[in-house]
Amino acid sequence: MAANPQSIQLIDVRSPAEYAAGHSPSAENMTVDQLEEDIDSFTDEKPIVFICSTGARSGEAYYLFLDKRSDLKGVYYVDATVTYSPDGSFTIE
Repeated sequence: MAANPQSIQLIDVRSPAEYAAGHSPSAENMTVDQLEEDIDSFTDEKPIVFICSTGARSGEAYYLFLDKRSDLKGVYYVDATVTYSPDGSFTIE
């Protein structure tokens, strides 16, 4: 992700307010509810990686995709504590 952020589809599943306070520059913001509504629009062109701040919502998004889009094989989530800064930097622990 650091070397080539466009090589994956990074989906930040936090709320719009959390996203606005700081996020990875390559991340698209979609809540889990939005993902569920648009789930048929996703393709396996790039690996899909869900991220949030604790792994809870990103895990929820991941398991939603396992259940409803089992045809997509390159789906992952970050199960870690992620701290975001307004400048676009973040730390994964």
